[in-house]
Amino acid sequence: MNDKSQSEVWWDRREVPVGEGLRYVIGPLTLQLFRSRNSWRLWTARVPADETQPSEALVERLTNMPGEEDAERFVFGNSPASLRLRPMLADRSVVIRARQSVFVPPGEEATLYLSSPVWISLDLGDPARSLREILVSQLSDTWFGPSTREGELCYAARTHARNHLEQVPRRPHRAITPVKVRNEASTLLPIEKLNLPVPLLSVYGDTDKGLWTEEVHLTRSADSDMAALRVVPGVPGHAPRAERLSGPRTEPGRGGLVRAFTDLFG
Repeated sequence: MNDKSQSEVWWDRREVPVGEGLRYVIGPLTLQLFRSRNSWRLWTARVPADETQPSEALVERLTNMPGEEDAERFVFGNSPASLRLRPMLADRSVVIRARQSVFVPPGEEATLYLSSPVWISLDLGDPARSLREILVSQLSDTWFGPSTREGELCYAARTHARNHLEQVPRRPHRAITPVKVRNEASTLLPIEKLNLPVPLLSVYGDTDKGLWTEEVHLTRSADSDMAALRVVPGVPGHAPRAERLSGPRTEPGRGGLVRAFTDLFG
């Protein structure tokens, strides 16, 4: 019924004949897409996200339409053959809570490798048109700020906040962000929560190394309790051959001070 094949990368552009489709399994998300002469149909399903899911995405060719029930239908005069699932980052910052307590002593710096789940843009045609964005995994909302009047609505996620890259599991639905934290203050810096500004970041993809973003630098000032934020432009150093798949939703500025560390890290 289906031709199964392990895709090198799930974000490759593919040509789909009329009367065929594709089934993607990307972490907790399963997408089925089927092309007819005047339409594309989409089916979406999710399972709870956990650490034990496969480290690679699966792509299958469909030769039979899954069925009409629960399908979204996109109609065209003539349906485009070109299909690409393009990874993007969230439309809000993600507040990441560390699973274990992490501390940066005064005068020290550390690089943490944080991962956040991607969104998927359903791109059809050449030139590509984005028809819809799909969340790979559901995230809960959280408020980040010193009061209900000051702050921002974010998404909440959890991570191990690993500082050794070889310990970071490869997961096809998450992008890794290297975050360099420097503590120039005279007091210990506890890192329990970190507000990752993912709308300022691009997504880069590498066949062997997976999905990445630019490196982020956060510096706690010696004379105040503020954080200097810098997004290091360009391809991440840990994946120098990666291609840029999506740009930031919000263009980053030249840097500056962000919310105090007591709020930024919890």
